[in-house]
Amino acid sequence: MPKGYIIGLVTVTNHEPYRPYMEQTGALVAEYGGRYIVRGGEKNVVEGELDHDRMVVIEFSSIEVAQKFYDDPRYVEVRKARQENSDGVIVQVVGYDQS
Repeated sequence: MPKGYIIGLVTVTNHEPYRPYMEQTGALVAEYGGRYIVRGGEKNVVEGELDHDRMVVIEFSSIEVAQKFYDDPRYVEVRKARQENSDGVIVQVVGYDQS
């Protein structure tokens, strides 16, 4: 079964009220067996333009698990801090299955 990914491209507009999102999301990701592949970090745009400051890639065992994480009522509540204090795009992607 292919893995599932949540990819976020985000620009934080209000840093202090955004902080609870950063502080609480990691534990929820771990609870669903997810792991951060990319979380912020230094980047180098080699083609085109990147309209956001932060990039996040979270890997889950499947797209179904990624969706369960996203729908968890605790995440629904904490993600309000992200939604209200940043601009961005969040996508779910099914990983490439080499079999």
